[in-house]
Amino acid sequence: MLEADYDGCILSFDGSAKTSTRLGSCGCIPWQLPGWNVIEARGYILTNVTVNDAEYSGLLNGLEMALERGIQDIVVVGDSRIAIQQAQGLINCNQPKLQRRLAAYEMLKDKFGSVKLVHVKREFNQAADYLTSKTLAIGEA
Repeated sequence: MLEADYDGCILSFDGSAKTSTRLGSCGCIPWQLPGWNVIEARGYILTNVTVNDAEYSGLLNGLEMALERGIQDIVVVGDSRIAIQQAQGLINCNQPKLQRRLAAYEMLKDKFGSVKLVHVKREFNQAADYLTSKTLAIGEA
């Protein structure tokens, strides 16, 4: 995955949606390593989304945050197998809405020097998961 002495930026992201209401949220956190210092953390309320829409929103919003901060090289970690593997080109993207999100990812990716995508288990993505869950709870209140 990463070298023990990695020095750079990691972006963790997550997304969530309630299927009954199509209300969702996403969260993204860029970290500076070594030290795991949070650069910024943002949560977003989303409407009319599926879980995969919300996951892509976390990825896209996080990359936009990184660009705003002038970050050129980034390692992106998330627990969304669909978003990560579609962005890596490992699995097909057949849903039109997700195809648009994937195209947006490709455009953002080209603005970086390098982007590395890593799928992680949910327990290794707890900060982004917590941010996303709390944001959704606020949106439902």
